[in-house]
Amino acid sequence: MRFSPATTTTGVSWLIGLLIVAGAAAQASRILSTRSPTGETPFHSANDRSRWCTVASLVELGTYEIDAWQAIRDPKTGRNTWNSIDKVRHRGWDGKQHYYSSKPPLLSTIYAGVYSVVRKLTGTNLTHRTFYAARLILLIVNLVPLIAFWWLCARWLRHANLDDWSQVAMMTFLIWGTFVSTFANTLNNHLPAALAAGGSIWLVDRMLLRNDLRLRWFVLAGLATGFTAANELPALSWVAAVGGLLVILDWRRTLIGYACGLLPIAIAFAVTTYLAHGSLRPPYAHRSLGPLVTSMPLEQVGSSGKYNIQAIADHLKTVSIALSGKLETRTSRTAGVVALSDTNQQYQFALTEKDGKLNIHHWDDWYDYPKSYWYPDQVKGVDRGERSRIAYALHALIGHHGVLSLTPFWLVAICGCWQVLAARSPKQSVSMRQRIWTDKQVQLMLAIVATTVVCLAFYLLRPLQDRNYGGVSSGFRWMFWFTPLWFWLAAHGISLAKHDWKRRLVELAIGISVFSATYPWSNPWTNPWIMQYLEYIELVHY
Repeated sequence: MRFSPATTTTGVSWLIGLLIVAGAAAQASRILSTRSPTGETPFHSANDRSRWCTVASLVELGTYEIDAWQAIRDPKTGRNTWNSIDKVRHRGWDGKQHYYSSKPPLLSTIYAGVYSVVRKLTGTNLTHRTFYAARLILLIVNLVPLIAFWWLCARWLRHANLDDWSQVAMMTFLIWGTFVSTFANTLNNHLPAALAAGGSIWLVDRMLLRNDLRLRWFVLAGLATGFTAANELPALSWVAAVGGLLVILDWRRTLIGYACGLLPIAIAFAVTTYLAHGSLRPPYAHRSLGPLVTSMPLEQVGSSGKYNIQAIADHLKTVSIALSGKLETRTSRTAGVVALSDTNQQYQFALTEKDGKLNIHHWDDWYDYPKSYWYPDQVKGVDRGERSRIAYALHALIGHHGVLSLTPFWLVAICGCWQVLAARSPKQSVSMRQRIWTDKQVQLMLAIVATTVVCLAFYLLRPLQDRNYGGVSSGFRWMFWFTPLWFWLAAHGISLAKHDWKRRLVELAIGISVFSATYPWSNPWTNPWIMQYLEYIELVHY
């Protein structure tokens, strides 16, 4: 976007200000009335309950273990109101098996810090005064940053070369038509990731297009992109893309500032993960066989289901692993794998057969525990995964979870790519290759497009168990963090709407986007309206 002196009229400035005030009031109302579908808590799904358990446990018990909260039942209804399927189980620091949230612990640790301050100032308790404490925390961690994000975008649009209608249209969409706002009344990683991405695009735009190369912007860009990736790990591609842009711009400041901004986020992510789980890998990286411990001939232990457990225990002594006499086996969720448990010492091993040998592995499938939801015969609905990759891609883009079908305003962002490529002076006669190396606006556009393609490909090529559209959610939530990046593109594309009929199409796209984003306002963790309708007319079934 080529910047010019502010062109916004006073009336439009007031209108945009009123849009922000109205949006803030609406979101505050949602947060202060947020309630679970059954009414006992302000939690909407297993996803946010998983994080709330960690927040409460860290502050009230000083541990990442969430066992105590998994057992809480409402005194009136008897429902297990804090229980979550988004949890893992493994041996903890005390040598016993415990439940933990399956979510990377950094964000929950930050929110626990907020809860700790709220608890000291107000005396409230998240476990016993759940509604009051949770709603107050949501106002602080969700609404305040969201308002700041809207204000930052409005300020950026004021200095962009856009007319009044375009600015109002852009802000109307941003406040009411994105799923970032939809998720403001629930604890989640998508909103903070999107806000951090918004900060990063604002900073990169400032450095690249306004040539503001102060070192502090490089440091803040590192913090912003790093925090985006800490909440959405595929956003590491955005970290790399921004790093590449800044290296071209000023490699010295990039090495000093950008890298130093990334470092504290990386350290915090690693430290909190290790403190919570005793591993540098996040929980969802523990879903398969662990390292091989030893092997032994099958004839010494029998066949699957009839293993001589004592023979296995005796063989493990040869590799300095002494088990107690209380051993048991069970079927795991993975075909061909048997779990061996020492119920006294609470060790677990995975047993597999291959080439006439019994292979004994350390246990590393943290999602596999008794009564786990993640057994193939237990998962329901979209959690079973979409078998056809083609169907998955279509529904993720233009189908019932479609980025474009639910939010057609993003078509304006696609037009923005064309506008950036076409926006050059008539006197310019450089080739496209030369523009890629010299035009910073083209470079930023290509960085956003490349990151989008990489992340989409990552999700579309996932194995069956991960092709679930993000579970029960009102949109393809793994792409929500792209909102500010695509917004930057849309700010270029909307300048093409110079005729009334084009503007009416844009307004229609905004209307559909607002409908999609506000339809699940009572509970963001519900299936999109398109999917609900298709299920109603029996065109799809999960």
